[in-house]
Amino acid sequence: MTMEGGDVGSLVFAAAILSLAAFVQAVSGFGLALVATAALPLVMPLKEAVAAVSVFNLFVCVVAMWHHWRAFSWRLAWPVSLAMCAGIPAGFYLHHALDPALLLRLLGGVLVAIAAADLRFSPRREYRLPGWSAIPLGLAGGVAGGAFNVGGPPVVAWVYSQNWENARNVAVLQAVFFASGVTRNVLMGFAGDYTRGLFVTLAWSALPAAVAIWLGKHALDRIPKRALRLGVFLFVLAMGLRYLLVSPSASGGP
Repeated sequence: MTMEGGDVGSLVFAAAILSLAAFVQAVSGFGLALVATAALPLVMPLKEAVAAVSVFNLFVCVVAMWHHWRAFSWRLAWPVSLAMCAGIPAGFYLHHALDPALLLRLLGGVLVAIAAADLRFSPRREYRLPGWSAIPLGLAGGVAGGAFNVGGPPVVAWVYSQNWENARNVAVLQAVFFASGVTRNVLMGFAGDYTRGLFVTLAWSALPAAVAIWLGKHALDRIPKRALRLGVFLFVLAMGLRYLLVSPSASGGP
């Protein structure tokens, strides 16, 4: 289905998904796009879901940054931000060039690969990636972000490897995701991706998501990050397998 008809059940489900994703991002600095892009195709077509996450991402990043702006450093954020923005157009082109059924299969493969890599290689001890690695990791994240809005993992790996305090991790990640989100939204405008249904969904989601972000801020140092990360990536793995194994005609909403 599409969200143009304003089906109340689908709108409530979409708002709940976006609010949960906003909570995860407020706690960890990432996860909005992964959780929302993985779950929203259950109630709307993939391209509408990706567009909704693109716009919603800007709102969540601004609100989360407002809570953590004192910990932000532009000097630390700009290299990976610039690299991620540079990769967005290539992924965005693929998003519009490929058949929707194939695109959903590819999303499933990307989600499975992201989740499997994190579950297999997520470090159990402190490590530090070199500063120059922000560029290739940012570019890789940009391509995945342009295609599916799931470009966060390479950037998250780099930011968390710098061993900053939690608030700085969250603040820098919001800046990176906001910059890349603006880039993708500009391309969406040129491509005509904005619809009435998109903005209806966002209107239903704004208030509960703002509450979820507030709750996430207060839970920042109370929820074990490893447990949260494990839960997020197990969910992403399950959704990726669904899109790979279930017929595309059975996905993308009822």
